[in-house]
Amino acid sequence: MKAVELYKSAGIIICAMPGKAKAANKKQEFELAFQGLRKILKPYDKNLRVIKDGPGKYLSESKSIRYLGKPVMFAAITSKSYVAFHLFPVYMFPALLKEISPELKKRMQGKTCWNFKKVEEPLFAELGGLVEASFQRFAEVGERDLTREDAQALWGKSKRERN
Repeated sequence: MKAVELYKSAGIIICAMPGKAKAANKKQEFELAFQGLRKILKPYDKNLRVIKDGPGKYLSESKSIRYLGKPVMFAAITSKSYVAFHLFPVYMFPALLKEISPELKKRMQGKTCWNFKKVEEPLFAELGGLVEASFQRFAEVGERDLTREDAQALWGKSKRERN
């Protein structure tokens, strides 16, 4: 029994529960990853509408850009069996992804999401640059309520052509 240490105490065998310790470490690593990712978005909070900001959940949307009358999501962070970082501007402006490293690309899940199980400083720093570029791109668009046609013109082609 390598993983389980046995102790004798007053004639009783007590088994340590390594699974609980492992789960606690995992939870702590997720929390640290969440905090690290949240730190990336903090400087932009005053310029975004922060909808949720609590343990394991963050959601922000643009104050200036709307699509068909509804605010456009900017970023979200959720924590489940991993910490997911969503950055919506890269969906609208896929050219923002052209310069990302292969390591960051490996973390991508879908078109706008990166998954982490622990803090990865170099990748978080790279995401920070991507967030800044995304924020600047949103600023260039300015105060607008986009129609479907506006969005297609901004994105450079129709949704069908992109997929």
